[in-house]
Amino acid sequence: MKKIMILIALTAVTLVGLSGCSSKKAATSQSDQPVLKVNKEKKEITLAATVNGTYFTEPTRHLVVFKEGSNGEKAILRGLTSEKKLYQALKDLGAKPGNNLTAADMKADYKDGKKVAGAKVDIFLKWKDHAEVPAKDVIKSDKDYTPDFRFGGNLASAKKNNTGCEICLDSCATGIISDAAWPVGTTQQKINQFYGNQKVLPKDGTKVSVIIRLAQ
Repeated sequence: MKKIMILIALTAVTLVGLSGCSSKKAATSQSDQPVLKVNKEKKEITLAATVNGTYFTEPTRHLVVFKEGSNGEKAILRGLTSEKKLYQALKDLGAKPGNNLTAADMKADYKDGKKVAGAKVDIFLKWKDHAEVPAKDVIKSDKDYTPDFRFGGNLASAKKNNTGCEICLDSCATGIISDAAWPVGTTQQKINQFYGNQKVLPKDGTKVSVIIRLAQ
């Protein structure tokens, strides 16, 4: 009888141990999901982010900002990897940065404002159980327009200011990517206001993938 009890105890310990290993593996597989992926064959980058519902009703000039930057809570989407890594990923794809804007340019009147230069990129979003959508569909603005996202570059400014700005909605001297459809001064002078489109985007806090493709 004593031998039987010992065998039962050993079996129980083994089962608990196996259960613990299984849970650990499951947890690891979820936490190890990459926040930045580069596909050189497709010429695209996939950046993980989460929805910030604040900007369903408040205006912002930022589509994606790294959550640990000083502007981390000022964007429609909180990026989960740094703007410096995004810059390097674009360089790895062979994209050429514009580097044509300065801090002084940002103070110009909208009518005289410069537009960001650099390699053209197309931006899309997707999330669980939802097909890929163009970035334009998740942005609501006062005026209708066609986006012209460009790899502005601005690595030196990004390192100096640490705002975390990854994708801005008008031309910017710090954002890694910004939109040449609008010159500097657009949001500062309230020429156009941008919001997250609540009718398209999932709820606050939802994880999304931001897909950045070099334009053909």
